[in-house]
Amino acid sequence: MNLLHQPLEVETNMRNLLLTVTPCSLRMVPVRLVRSSSGAGNRWRRLRHSVQFAAYMTQLRHGEADLIEENANEVLHRQNSMKDGSGFSGGVAFDGAKTAATSSPKGRKGMEGMLVRHDRSFLTILQDFYVACLKMPMGQFTVGVFLAPLVLGLLFTPLFLLDKGGLSFDGTREAEAAPGEGSVVAATRGFSALLNVYLYALSLSTTFGGSPVVAHSPFCLLVANVNTLVAQFLFVFLSGGVFARMSQPSSPVRCSKKAVIRCEDYVSTSEIEKYRVFAVRLVLTGPAPCELVDAKICLTFRIFVKLPSGSMFCSSQDLQLVRPEVSYLQYGLMVRHIIDKKSPMFGHTMKTLKDGDASFSLTIMSLERTSMQPIFHLQDYFVCDGDLVWDGDFEDFIHINEDGQRILDHSKIDLLKTFKVGGIVAQAISRMGSGVATRKEQEALRKLEVEAKLAEGVASAFQSPKALLEGLRSRK
Repeated sequence: MNLLHQPLEVETNMRNLLLTVTPCSLRMVPVRLVRSSSGAGNRWRRLRHSVQFAAYMTQLRHGEADLIEENANEVLHRQNSMKDGSGFSGGVAFDGAKTAATSSPKGRKGMEGMLVRHDRSFLTILQDFYVACLKMPMGQFTVGVFLAPLVLGLLFTPLFLLDKGGLSFDGTREAEAAPGEGSVVAATRGFSALLNVYLYALSLSTTFGGSPVVAHSPFCLLVANVNTLVAQFLFVFLSGGVFARMSQPSSPVRCSKKAVIRCEDYVSTSEIEKYRVFAVRLVLTGPAPCELVDAKICLTFRIFVKLPSGSMFCSSQDLQLVRPEVSYLQYGLMVRHIIDKKSPMFGHTMKTLKDGDASFSLTIMSLERTSMQPIFHLQDYFVCDGDLVWDGDFEDFIHINEDGQRILDHSKIDLLKTFKVGGIVAQAISRMGSGVATRKEQEALRKLEVEAKLAEGVASAFQSPKALLEGLRSRK
């Protein structure tokens, strides 16, 4: 409403300004104030429309409803993040996702601490329950196998209690409480009866069948048969899950917990410049001989970048390895990626990798030679969690014993060389010293040049008259 009244105020002020002209000013500058009423109205109408249009454009430029200006993207991102919560702490941006710039956790917590909300029906969840049990950790799966019959007995115990008279204990039915019986005795007898009923349901759940409680009434017999049927189904379910878990081969691949970026001296390149190398150790574990065939290794580099529009983008690229495929793998392998000019990591430093929350995923897919079962192994390295060591190097874990036998010690797979840091510091100090010496030499040369120029200027200023005349003649 203020924007609509603003042209009227401007029009009123201009009219007042014309009406308050003094006689002196009229005598000095003759102004014709007599105009046609229609022409003046048209001018004021055009002026009012111009002011309204300018005010409307200003409102569009600074408003949040603009879809043309650049600030509209940030407003839309902020509104979307308020709706779905993707811009708050813990939200992780995938490829193409647009989220507001917030302080989300980095490293393994930020990548793995994402909450996925599935829109599925109860039937779908029930169908996927078996697969979820197979994906459980081994400890939780074992505990669930032993707790399943106990839970099933608890579910059928209330159904037996609905017809307590249809159950007999050692061939006698439970007697009702006497009028003069104490509360403690009654509570003890009631708890004993409840425990006997639960043990009866548990015996049916474990298909044992041995219990002092016997069902006589039709209702209790029906519940007992249903309990036994459900127990048999549970037994088939658990036996299938145990067989699937036990038949799965144990992961015979073990990777180093740390990844290093070092200067590689053994890589032969046509160029004079030596590039850095990303290296990870990989060994094969398990009963000997442990051999893999048709092994495929993939190393993925992920880093978060900020687009010009302000949204966060997770860039994922596969790095080119020295040996991406191995037809026959035994003992282990050093996975290496040369960080040359073609590499996505070229130009990155430790600081830029941390700022971008960079991470690396190493995947190995192969077949175990003895059982010919597929093998899959995944190892993640997060820069913000300290899984990457810059200018580091692994300690040699292959040595020869007294008998001349070569030994591969898996306990030293994660050990790094300690003197590598000292060598790096010494190299840095030497480079700094050489740089200081070079700068001192350059400053000394500059001083000599300046002194020489000053000496030439002084000599030219104190030349003899004869030399000046000769100089003038030569110029002519």
